[in-house]
Amino acid sequence: MRWHFLVCVNERPAESPLPSCAPNGGREVYQAFVREIARRGYPDGVKVTSTSCLTPCQCGPNVVVYPEGAWYAGVGPSDVPELLDSHILRNQPLARLLLPADVRVV
Repeated sequence: MRWHFLVCVNERPAESPLPSCAPNGGREVYQAFVREIARRGYPDGVKVTSTSCLTPCQCGPNVVVYPEGAWYAGVGPSDVPELLDSHILRNQPLARLLLPADVRVV
């Protein structure tokens, strides 16, 4: 595997003081990855996995890509083709969606 896209689809109870990615579109982002990878003929070395909380909840939906360790925030379904192109075709992170440097990921 060359690229692994991890997409947060975590959903907290409504009374939680923290936000979560699912109500902000995390599931739709995950589905967009699944559809776009299928549309591209399931390229070798590309995997997408839905995850629970990736931590920077206030910035979601969040995606992290390995092996680069590129963290993305506020990802929408329409961003998915560009994210895949950036990593698969250009082998570089997509700067406009990178998690802000001042956001702590624990």
